[in-house]
Amino acid sequence: MDEPSEVTSPSLIFPTAFCCNCGDTNCAAETQDTRVTRFFAIYGTGATFHLSVPVCAKCRRSLRRRPAVFFSRALTLVLSVIGFVLLFWLLESSLSPWFFERRFVIAAVLGLAVTIAFYGLRRPRPPQTSFYQPVRLKQARVRFADVMSGRGNVDYMKLAFTNADYLNLFRNANREAIEAKRLAAVKA
Repeated sequence: MDEPSEVTSPSLIFPTAFCCNCGDTNCAAETQDTRVTRFFAIYGTGATFHLSVPVCAKCRRSLRRRPAVFFSRALTLVLSVIGFVLLFWLLESSLSPWFFERRFVIAAVLGLAVTIAFYGLRRPRPPQTSFYQPVRLKQARVRFADVMSGRGNVDYMKLAFTNADYLNLFRNANREAIEAKRLAAVKA
């Protein structure tokens, strides 16, 4: 996969009245590296956007956690199933023949349970609205000015927010860009 391109974001206004994740008024602007990746069979392309979003000290770590997608969840499931199969293979002599004959089914069930528990523990703690990045890039149309360096300009961007109150504040601050159809803001 190619390295993600550095893209110049349009002039976005991220109001600093409160944290974009939990709503705490004691916050500061921090840079969130938001990446969008498109996969075409085996080959993938991507672009990285640096968004300056307001967060409090408790939510700062969420800026580094990209939301889990289908492929990462599937990989977690596969790795946990493989781990249980290997464990049962190593413990073959101490397992009953009945258990060892059904090791693949048991490993699949345990792997699924571990995956569900893993992602179940990755929930936001109230008043947080997201364990992961609170501002997400849903869509971007990029026009590349210099193909060799990977630099480009954004013609259109669609952002999703986990905090509905911050979404409304963002829409009001960026009304002109939204009305010009260069920007869209939706609930994640």
